[in-house]
Amino acid sequence: MIRGPVDEALNSGCHGLAAVHDFRVTTSERSSVMPLDITMLLSLVLLLAGVVSGIQLPFSGKPMIPSPISHDDVKYATGFTLRHIFHHGTEELAKLHMRKDVGPSYRMASGRRSFHISSQLKTVTRMSERDPDFIESYLHYARTKGAVSIDFDWTHEDIMVPDITDRDTLVEFAKITADAYVDNPEGSDWIDVGLPYNETGGFGWDSNGLRGHVFVDETNTTVIIAIKGTSAALFHSDGDTVSNDKINDNLLFSCCCARISYLWSTVCDCYEKSYTCKQSCLEGALYAEDKYYRATLDIYRNTTSLYPNANIWVTGHSLGGAMSALLGRTYGLPTIAFESPGDQLAAQRLHLPFPPIPLNETTIWHIGNTADPIYMGVCNGPTSVCWLGGYAMETQCHAGLECIYDTVNDKRWHISISNHRIRPIIDMMLSYDTTPKCVAPTNCQDCYDWNFV
Repeated sequence: MIRGPVDEALNSGCHGLAAVHDFRVTTSERSSVMPLDITMLLSLVLLLAGVVSGIQLPFSGKPMIPSPISHDDVKYATGFTLRHIFHHGTEELAKLHMRKDVGPSYRMASGRRSFHISSQLKTVTRMSERDPDFIESYLHYARTKGAVSIDFDWTHEDIMVPDITDRDTLVEFAKITADAYVDNPEGSDWIDVGLPYNETGGFGWDSNGLRGHVFVDETNTTVIIAIKGTSAALFHSDGDTVSNDKINDNLLFSCCCARISYLWSTVCDCYEKSYTCKQSCLEGALYAEDKYYRATLDIYRNTTSLYPNANIWVTGHSLGGAMSALLGRTYGLPTIAFESPGDQLAAQRLHLPFPPIPLNETTIWHIGNTADPIYMGVCNGPTSVCWLGGYAMETQCHAGLECIYDTVNDKRWHISISNHRIRPIIDMMLSYDTTPKCVAPTNCQDCYDWNFV
């Protein structure tokens, strides 16, 4: 329990009152056996006055005003264990949504059964109405022709958020994102939690779709959703989700459907002519039911149905980091994204709500390092590894705070795609004694040479 000045004052007052009460009892007992002369009586009155004057009573004199408690002083640490895994299908299995429940004794790939996270109290600004039905109806309306801007009701709430100034907390979050890539854990059978639809034939751990690992604390009051990132040989990982991951990467992080050369196959039909793209077409493609953003919304909806009163945090790495940041922006959730490509362009195309506060007060943190070309937005052009691997990674702007480890100058790292992987990032963070300062990006604009009509 967190104790403050008020608690100490109350305890001190109680002890003082107890002392006065005991003294009076003793005096009354003595007076019953021996009379008090006037000198003794005056001495007793003076003594009582001295005792009482040293007590701050709530009903006498000037009230004691406790010193204010800073949000930075209210901190808490708790353990999280993996409870559930959601798998949301995409493309031809877009309606498939499965859940696997995991036992608390399961030991994850990192060798851990639980993760210990430090948090602190922070005032956040987010929409007062955050029911998934309301949010999704707004997102649908915002993309309709002739839609007008909406003035939302915003609320200020004091909630616990991850303590990003604590190095070990950031490392724990990174390990949680790493576990989102691991093999199928032991546990119960998959449960169909989608619509009245049952398509489990051929469904497997590596089936096309998006995965979300759900970690919960001991009291079920805080939940972490970890979104799986890109599987690709380019990033030293593989699996049957590779082709779908690439489609979503190229849709989210390119200027226009991955149309970066006439030799490339586009991932949507929005390209019109040289450096001209249809805006409404792009917005519809991002929000399509068979793409990852809609799958992320469904994972959140199902998580909150299990834990309706919990405080939700989101995390992820790479593509998973971008999806977690978009989800965090949608619902006003504290989010830690590792080595995410620029997500600001996608957030704008999806018409996600931005609270009317300075960006430096947001609770979306993008953790990265200067030697990662994807995070820094420089993995593009005909000679880049991303281009050669078929990835059109053209964005660099993040819709949140950037917390950047300067590994190029501090560690003499060279810019390389290997510095994008989560395992080296964990080792890198452990090599620092402190966490980087998180700042709002300035004067950042993606696709400035394109015309969106």
